[in-house]
Amino acid sequence: MKLLSIVLFFSFSLNVQAEQRGVASWYGSENKKSCTGKYINHKQSGCAHKTLPIGTKVKITCIKTNKSIIAVVEDRGPYKKGRIVDLNYTAARQLGILIKGIATVKVERIK
Repeated sequence: MKLLSIVLFFSFSLNVQAEQRGVASWYGSENKKSCTGKYINHKQSGCAHKTLPIGTKVKITCIKTNKSIIAVVEDRGPYKKGRIVDLNYTAARQLGILIKGIATVKVERIK
């Protein structure tokens, strides 16, 4: 029974993370290390997320423009209250949020 409870809890936790809506921001283009100790790769779309595993692919869609990108979780964050994801420079440029700095987005985990 205990094992079944753990499996159900784990499955529910994964489904909760299947889609999120909230505010995205972006972080600088300078060379910084991620939580893994590797330098953040600004040549591909990447993001920081609080709970998704490092290496997870996500589809991020700007609610206002309906523009979408595929990004890889490469760091932890954001740490500003009310935000659900931080985009690297490339991801922010592709979504068109560099100037405004923030946007309401939908984040979907790609299986």
